[in-house]
Amino acid sequence: MRPLPALLVALVFVTATTLPVAGTLATSAQPQTTATPVASIDTVDNTTNQLAIPSGDVRRTSYNDTGIDVGSATGTWSTQLQHRHDALAFEERFRRADSSEARARLVTDRLSAIETKERALDERQKRATARYARGEISASAFLRTRLGVNAEASELLETIERIQSVPNTAPGYSLNDSMTARLRSVEGELRTLTGPVGGRLQSGATDRTIYIEATDDSYMLATVIDDGYVRETRLGGARDASAPDRFLATATNDGDPETDRLDIADERAADLYPWLYERQKPSLTFYGDSGIYELTADHPHGELTAYLDGGTTDIFYEEQFRDLSDVRTTTTERTVNGSFAVTVHRSSTTGPLLVTAANSETGATIDGAVRINGQPVGTTGNDGVLWTVEPRGTYTVTVETDARTTSVTVPAN
Repeated sequence: MRPLPALLVALVFVTATTLPVAGTLATSAQPQTTATPVASIDTVDNTTNQLAIPSGDVRRTSYNDTGIDVGSATGTWSTQLQHRHDALAFEERFRRADSSEARARLVTDRLSAIETKERALDERQKRATARYARGEISASAFLRTRLGVNAEASELLETIERIQSVPNTAPGYSLNDSMTARLRSVEGELRTLTGPVGGRLQSGATDRTIYIEATDDSYMLATVIDDGYVRETRLGGARDASAPDRFLATATNDGDPETDRLDIADERAADLYPWLYERQKPSLTFYGDSGIYELTADHPHGELTAYLDGGTTDIFYEEQFRDLSDVRTTTTERTVNGSFAVTVHRSSTTGPLLVTAANSETGATIDGAVRINGQPVGTTGNDGVLWTVEPRGTYTVTVETDARTTSVTVPAN
């Protein structure tokens, strides 16, 4: 199975303690699922469920093939270099510090700066999402913002790793519990600002189209990368950072000292991803006192990373990779114009969509430009095949060559 893009950094899981610093859970027992999944979790046949924007909330959708332009690249790389310079300067000052008090001040100052930058990145992404949904900026502009946020958040995560490791260079010095909790909290926030599609934008690849959906506070990006379908979805309304952590409160108040917050969060996750839990027990961790819980699973059809919010108990951010060889198409629509046949194989709304073009008499494949609702999404190539992303509602797929054009109208699910 193909691994996820490099920006999906592997977590370092640590043992849970009584302090709200970090925890992990990965056992073989399976909890009972009793609650009904929330409306934002879509059921997908024969694979794991996926986080989705409720259909009635979507304000704007589009296809876009934007990668990095020169201006975006220059700005992004300059910011990354500045973060790296700041991290190296911090390490040097830490090594030169002559007391534990001086080192603690350096760590506190650097952590405060990272927290401030994380909040600014979060606000920047929220503004871009709302402006795109309202039609105030283009899809390209929104994706450029997503690129910048992804890149900066990734660099700040590397800086956090440096801060967590500097005590190893100073015998007798260690981070206190409060500082460790703050580091883990901002790490959790930053991880939900990185993603596989944002990473693709950062790579500069433009050979595949990105499908975008947005509301005033939520977005979904999906694309096909080589042999995999990749998506990232963030629902702003499912995250309430100011609310008490209900998983922690339930574990604390149930009267059983053996109950752990991860057990409570795991039961909720099992309600939301029943197909997954029937096959394995995912790993689960929490980030300090942020109320963020991360679920990770490498399942038979791909990979899933999902983030639950302790305040709402809902998934507010999700990353998925699905191997195209495991995608099961459910319905097929076909149109033949003369001998020019175009077939559309559907899997699920906003899921992988297979378009094929061939000569209906000889079976020879046809290389044609593909549009969905008039928007270019790629070409079928020499093998006559294009994997892309299915939009919502009724749509029209058109395949065009120099000589002929064939269109297929696909009804809404």
